Parts: sequence; C-alpha cells; structure tokens
Amino acid sequence: MSRKVKINNTFLKSLDSEDGKQVVYWDDAQKGFGVRVNPGRVVDGVREPACTFFIQDRLKGQTIKATIGKYPTFSAEAARKVAKLWLLKIASGEDPRIQKVEGSVGATFGNMMLGYCEWMESEGKVSAAKVKRAIKKDIETAYPRLWKKPANQITPDDCDRIIEAIESEGKKRQADKIRAYMKTAFRKAINARGKRRYPEGLRIADIKINPCADIEKVEGSSNARDRALSVAEFRAYWKHAKAFPEPRRSIMMLHVLSGGQRIDQLRRITLPDIDRDSATATMLDYKGRRTTPYKHVFPLLPEALTAIDNLAGSGLYVFSCNGGISPVSDTYIRNGVIMIRKAMEAAEELENGHFTPGSIRATIETRLTASPYRVPENVLGHLLSHGLGGVQAKHYQKYKFHDEKLEALQMLLSMLEGKEQTGKVIPINGQAAQ
Repeated sequence: MSRKVKINNTFLKSLDSEDGKQVVYWDDAQKGFGVRVNPGRVVDGVREPACTFFIQDRLKGQTIKATIGKYPTFSAEAARKVAKLWLLKIASGEDPRIQKVEGSVGATFGNMMLGYCEWMESEGKVSAAKVKRAIKKDIETAYPRLWKKPANQITPDDCDRIIEAIESEGKKRQADKIRAYMKTAFRKAINARGKRRYPEGLRIADIKINPCADIEKVEGSSNARDRALSVAEFRAYWKHAKAFPEPRRSIMMLHVLSGGQRIDQLRRITLPDIDRDSATATMLDYKGRRTTPYKHVFPLLPEALTAIDNLAGSGLYVFSCNGGISPVSDTYIRNGVIMIRKAMEAAEELENGHFTPGSIRATIETRLTASPYRVPENVLGHLLSHGLGGVQAKHYQKYKFHDEKLEALQMLLSMLEGKEQTGKVIPINGQAAQ
C-alpha cells in the first residue's frame, strides 16, 4: 500500500503502526523520494513505527532502489537532501548505491550519534534508550550547530566543549558518560566504513580519526560511587531499609542481599530466573562490549527468598511494585537510597556524607574484603560479576564459586545484623580454614 504525502518530521512523528502492515509514503514534491513504515518495537506498551527513507528511479532500463537511512537517525530534511543528490546522480547515469558503500555521502555529527544509538538497539543493548535520551539532551538540544556539523569535521575542541559544559554544572558523572558515548560512536564509525551491517549514520560518516581518543576521563566522575559506608553506617542503612512498608522494604532488602548487584540487571530478573531447589538467581549481565549477555548466577539466602515471596504475585517480574506485572522503574531503588540517606542524616547516623546506590555495591565489596571477613578478590569478582568477560574467565575458569559466594553473603548478613564474626576466613584457594 502506498500514498502521497508531504514527508516532514511533523508527519513522521504523527504516524501510528497499521495492523502489522508495511505502508509506503511518497513525497508529494520530490519525485522518487519515499519512506517505508513498518511496525517497530514496543515502548511502554505502545508499538512505535519504524520509518526508513529511500529513493527509487530507473537507470539504464532497470529500477534502482536505495535506502538512505532510518528516522530519526536521519531527519526528513537531511534525507531529502541526500535523495535529491542521489536522484541527480541517477539522472546523470551514475549508480548512487556504489558511492553510498564507499561513504562518499557524509553524515552529520547528529546522524552519527543517532546511528550509534541505532547500533546499540540492534545489538540488544538494554541501555540504548537511556543513552539516546542523554545524547539528545546534552548534545542535540544544547549544541544544535554542532549537531548539524559534518561528523568528519568535529574536532577534539568541539567534544571538549560539550564535556566541559556538563562538568561545569557539577554533573561530573554525566559529563564522563557523554565523553564515553562520543568516543565509542567515533570508534564505531571508523570500523563501520563501507560495511553494510552497520547503521547508515555510522557507515557514511567517513570518520578516519577519533577526536575523543585522547580526551581523559572526567576527574572526580567516579568519586561518589567509590564512597564506602562504615560498618556503623551500613547497619543503620539496613535498619532503615527494613523499616520501609512493603513492597519497598523487600525490594531494598533484596538489593543488599543480592550483594549489591547492578540495578538495571536486577530489574530484569523474572520468577523463572529463580531456582528454589538450588536457592539461586540467574541474571543477564549486558555490561561492557558483550554481544551476548553473560549469565550471572548468585545464591539466595533464606531472607532473600522470603523477600521474593513478599513481592511475587501473578506477574513475571521479581523487582516489582504491582505483583510482577511490570518491573520497578530505574529510579525506584535510587529514590529508596535517597530516602534512607535523608533518614540517616536526620538521625545523625551519617558519618561521611553523601552516598549513592553505587556506594552500596562499593560498601559490600570493601567491608567483605576487610578484616574479619577477608573474602578474596576472586570470590567477590564472581559474586558481583566483576571482570568475568576476560579470556581466562571465558575459556578456562569454569568453577562457579557457589559455596564461596554463599558464605560471603552469610557474612554480609551477619555484619548487617551486628553479629560477631566467628565464621571461617576463605583463603585464595576457596577452601575454608577452621
């Protein structure tokens, strides 16, 4: 099915998916320029259409079709300019598809950054939507001229200008995230030249040098996350977590009893991921450059299983406020941490100031490493899913440290409950000494 319309961003934003069918719209002004609309992915229960710009004409008696790129990686205006150029080339006897593969048609900085987001989506990266929102807010909205600048003309000064502005607002962590996003996007664009499997915004950016390659990590961007609570602070934190009404009580307790696993990964745990026979939970770890997630298994203490029972309903998700129908938002646990921090401050239990959800993870690792627990680094690495994607862990290290991880969590609960440590110190070889 095809229709004639004025193809612009306003029209594309108004589109809805039509019963699972592809619809083709032709531009009413530029002959040979169109957009294909297919049912896309479901976002918040609503199916968003996937729009792809293309051109079609005849060359030497044959019909030529060429894909320009996807919306919003390409705006309607940018796609129209490319369409005009390619249609002129066809009129002069040239095949634009050959030049497209060679990268002769450049992309703007914005095209490239959205192409990077598109690549993340295609790789199943669960953070793709969050990264896209940050890029649009901190680059597109804040620097519209740089956004429209050709990607291969972006300089280190341009990148530094974006990072420095965010840092000057006191958002050091966010500034470093944007630095990392830009650096990775340029690296992907370099690798993508002439390769059809990459999104258009990366493939035609014609990047030869990464302008972010030598920009250093933002100083202080990790300080808040590295803060570890004292044992007294940690026990106060646990006391306040247990004082919450349900379901926040069980959710905040599970966050700690899991060993402080990453929030984004905890939110995705479902009831089928809970093995009650072995008292374990399986979590998919997408962090880093993995193309397929790492299956991370951690033990569940009886108290953790009780918390899961308190949350479980007729739905699917474990970390849920509505009986498992949907997972908690990515801010739910963070807000819980903020509430506890404020309660600790009011009760004069806060010894060393501000802390974040990342601090809970750092606290667990720091306190279990110290005396009297002395849990070795390799056991904590397996408990917290640290560095398990390396060559040794991937190909040679098959031992999963279940008993050692369980004992570490038992020590953690003893610490939180204020019980004296009379258990065993786990040496490096994983065998407990009496």
